[in-house]
Amino acid sequence: MKKVYLSRKSYVRFDDDHFLLYIGEQKVENYHPETSGTSDTKSEASDSGKTAFSYEGDEADGSTKIKAKSATYSDFTAGLVRTKYSQNQVEAILANRGDGDKSHEAEFDAYQAWRIQAKQIAQEVLAREL
Repeated sequence: MKKVYLSRKSYVRFDDDHFLLYIGEQKVENYHPETSGTSDTKSEASDSGKTAFSYEGDEADGSTKIKAKSATYSDFTAGLVRTKYSQNQVEAILANRGDGDKSHEAEFDAYQAWRIQAKQIAQEVLAREL
């Protein structure tokens, strides 16, 4: 679900075992919250729009819920990887790698690509200035 905010978001603790990450940030210029219906704040009508930020994730607020105990690069990366690959899937991908089956190599390559992307996302979210 996509959600637009008038201020930047990064992450919030959801409970003892989860965080909500605001990923896929897009800057929205000339945003008019009174007409969009997706804002967290209603304001009086004005001629000029505001600068806003959108996020798109699985949660209703536009965030992505991950399993993580702490707000660290390592926990966020692991939590993001787990949004696409369970522990069992990772073990199977790693165990099947190198057996000569091209489909297993393709699975490993896809897993590695997501892992690299998860690292970049975790780094960006943690470094985001609010």
